[in-house]
Amino acid sequence: MADYPTRIVCLTEETTETLYLLGAGDRVVGVPGYTARPPEARQKPKVSAYTNARFDKILALQPDLVLAFSDLQADIAAELISKGCTV
Repeated sequence: MADYPTRIVCLTEETTETLYLLGAGDRVVGVPGYTARPPEARQKPKVSAYTNARFDKILALQPDLVLAFSDLQADIAAELISKGCTV
């Protein structure tokens, strides 16, 4: 049986919205500050903007997985990987 991530941080609104549409919104523990959809995601801790992130907040959430998007977030991904996160 596979282990699935239960604590997911999303660095873009699109990944947040996709997880909610897939029925996995309860696994999302952190979202970008500009998240608008779905409305319930706005209640999650805000951890990033598109090209910068609050690494202290992300690490405090102890994510199993961090979802990023685009080469514009490559530096954020590299930093999180160096801190032991799965991105």
